[in-house]
Amino acid sequence: MTDKYWNQEDYLFEFDDVPRYEGELVEMPIHHKVEKVRHYLIDEILGEMERCLLADADLGALLLGLAAVDYLAGFYVGKQSTGKDYQAFMKRYFPPQYREYLDSFYSQLRSGMMHNLVAANPWKPKATSFLVTTKSSSHLQTTSSGQVVFSVSHFRIDIYRAWRMHAHDMIMKPDKHNDLVQNFVRRFNKLDGVGAFMEKVPDEQ
Repeated sequence: MTDKYWNQEDYLFEFDDVPRYEGELVEMPIHHKVEKVRHYLIDEILGEMERCLLADADLGALLLGLAAVDYLAGFYVGKQSTGKDYQAFMKRYFPPQYREYLDSFYSQLRSGMMHNLVAANPWKPKATSFLVTTKSSSHLQTTSSGQVVFSVSHFRIDIYRAWRMHAHDMIMKPDKHNDLVQNFVRRFNKLDGVGAFMEKVPDEQ
């Protein structure tokens, strides 16, 4: 974990039982909507990232992680996210070690990988050079050659951390963070909720 002082016990959830709901997705109570996104992100996406890492499918894991931050940034701002929104979400919920690299992270690593399948964006001036790895115990540290080590394994844990903190703000402090709740609901309700998550359907035997 990048932030060794972070403790998920500080972000526990406690609330009254929420009745079972079987109606339209857009009418779900916020707790159910958050749970739908939690299950999709944590169990499916980050679960698949872990399976990729175990299978040495490093690029697959990285692409899933970069897309997951885009996904969360959309809920954070309640609309199709921009580069500024992506960075704003990371600045708020990712460990502080990321902050000095946010511009390069988005323009080079995120856009380079998502659009060009390389960790350097050929259409942007070269900035920070990232050394992508899954085996290193270091993360966001500069090597002697000037590259910044980027550990996909650490990144996966930091995505979980960011989601946990974001969800905690919405569920446990809704009055203080009403803007986050409204943005989350607005994003969830797009396309009547079917654009908020996917469900895995078992293959027919």
